[in-house]
Amino acid sequence: AGWTQAHLYQKVRPLGFFLPAQTAGYFFQLGGIVANSVHGGAYNAGFVHSYATRLRVMTYDGNIRIVDTEEEMRYWRCSFGLLGIILGIEFQLEQREQLQMYAVEKKMESWNAEEFWKFIKQYAEADVPADIVPEGGAGTRNSWNGEYFIDFINGGETPSVAVYAQKANSSVDVVDFDGELGIPSNIHEEYEKLMHQSVRDGTHGRMTWGEAARRDGSPPIEIASVDVNDFLSSMKRLPLARIMSSQAIVQIPNMAAKLSSKYNDGFFLTHAPAALAAAYFVHPSKGFEAMDFLRRVQLNSTNDKDFMWNLPGEFRFINVQDSAVLQPVEPGLWFNAQMISFADLAKNDQAWKKDFKLVEDHWINKLGAKPHMGKLMGFREQENGEVEPFADEYVCTIYSSEQKQAFSAYREQMDPEGLFATGLGMKFLAPCA
Repeated sequence: AGWTQAHLYQKVRPLGFFLPAQTAGYFFQLGGIVANSVHGGAYNAGFVHSYATRLRVMTYDGNIRIVDTEEEMRYWRCSFGLLGIILGIEFQLEQREQLQMYAVEKKMESWNAEEFWKFIKQYAEADVPADIVPEGGAGTRNSWNGEYFIDFINGGETPSVAVYAQKANSSVDVVDFDGELGIPSNIHEEYEKLMHQSVRDGTHGRMTWGEAARRDGSPPIEIASVDVNDFLSSMKRLPLARIMSSQAIVQIPNMAAKLSSKYNDGFFLTHAPAALAAAYFVHPSKGFEAMDFLRRVQLNSTNDKDFMWNLPGEFRFINVQDSAVLQPVEPGLWFNAQMISFADLAKNDQAWKKDFKLVEDHWINKLGAKPHMGKLMGFREQENGEVEPFADEYVCTIYSSEQKQAFSAYREQMDPEGLFATGLGMKFLAPCA
């Protein structure tokens, strides 16, 4: 369970096996993935925890047991560490004889729902029903996975949009694609190089990539190969924000091609700088409206002296399965909208928190959005006027009384002494005042 997805794929990818859903980057521990609502961009797959079929766990009294019934697995999936320690995981895998990793980028002719959904359905070839919304027509539906990025800061009324996409098996473009489609011949050596790559952070010093990924998540990386704070004083915020946002999209094809040649396993990030991120699930029919509001907020920030957004808006789709008691959203197809930015271009932490709250308020109150449980959420203004995330009065509203009661009853059986009853997870279960 302490492995990252890279450690898992080092074993299974050379045999042609994959998880049904996977994230953009390798750097998440498998135990944490199962205990939360982590997902990727697969159009017909749900949270990664849905594909955990058995667990080896340690309970409060030090006993080690196997959880192998679906009834119990429903409690352990998305359990936030409240039941015990996950030691080992059995996953459902699927075989893909061919995999195509690629990117599509387009400057939109105009910003409207028709062009937005046309890119998704036709250019990205998303495997979503044509009638999910009336706009955009119909496409081939040949892509099984898509992660989308929109450069609002530079685009104005004609933003650039990109998708990192994947096709598999009979859907790959055999004739028109000149990249890797199978298992790279040197895949074992490339995984070994990745695991033993030397990285450094300011706290722990030099270590291997594998060690850093298992312990801290994403191995450290500097933005644009330098410390942003070193040149903030010599560059105005707007040009810097524009560079950051545009480069995030420009680099996607290069990253996909590079990792495809080495591993061709679907991941396109091995490193990522620390960024602020909040994500929310909305009905697909509200997807354009969600991104349009984020666009307006980001563009307004270009005249703000306190905070300027500096990364693209992101979104993807997820087909949620009924696989956990603490499932944050109902089963079905959802649009996942994400706001993400570096804090470096904020005057202080209140500057970015207020803008995040502005977007969250609209998405939740106007569009009925539900939060991603593993990212920032619940921004509320405190009595002192400051905005902070994870407000008690919000996080207690995410789950229904029935969900709370069912999970709490099982939790008390698994942990009668309350050894693991701590952290944000317990606030999810708390009654609202």
